[in-house]
Amino acid sequence: MRNIKKILIEERTYKKYFVKELEDNFHTSSGVISSEDLRSDKEVIISNKGKRFLLLEPNFADLWESLQRGPQVMIQKDIGLIIAKTGINKTTFVVDAGGGSGSLCLSLANICKEIIVYEINPEHLDVIRKNIEMFGVKNLKLKQEDIYKGIKEKNIDLLTLDLPEPWQVIEHAEKSLKTGGHLVVYLPNLTQVKTFIDSTNKTRIKVLQIIEILEREWKIEDKIMRPEFQMLGHTGFLIFCRRF
Repeated sequence: MRNIKKILIEERTYKKYFVKELEDNFHTSSGVISSEDLRSDKEVIISNKGKRFLLLEPNFADLWESLQRGPQVMIQKDIGLIIAKTGINKTTFVVDAGGGSGSLCLSLANICKEIIVYEINPEHLDVIRKNIEMFGVKNLKLKQEDIYKGIKEKNIDLLTLDLPEPWQVIEHAEKSLKTGGHLVVYLPNLTQVKTFIDSTNKTRIKVLQIIEILEREWKIEDKIMRPEFQMLGHTGFLIFCRRF
């Protein structure tokens, strides 16, 4: 069961609060929200200081913000491109390896029919399990197995690899992906990218695109219209492949 029951958004500042317990009053810097209001069907509630809050059911994006983190997570800008480029939907069967904290696999599970996650690190598995419970996901299965040694699943629509040596999986991927199935590899440096690309030679796995996404927000306020001074730069290279 999800341990985040509601979210509160202060109308004046848009500050967001995650509410895990509805039986107790909730304290904020802008006042106290009563437990009675938290359990109500109201969309707008007032704190004891007269501040207005929106009371909402958390959606997937809200829960993602409170994701428990162990290893580094894949960022939304990269996850979004994977979803767009592979066209996953409610009929898609996915295998993900290197589950980490579950950022990618949970995002894919929110869309696809079924996802199997290979993760050998017991600490990472513990983090993913806690996040699965928070999200209330039912179509995700965890396996504490080494995907370098093989993939038991067949007829896979999408295989995602966030691993140090994905080239060790290429022969298994070739056997397990359906014809036309997608393979997406996420790597932090170009040396790894080149090694992986070389591993696809003489296989039915063909590299289609290598993409890096940079994210920059803009400040638009009165007469100020400029990019923010800080941006989200390199997080990893996405290698999009397909089995032919």
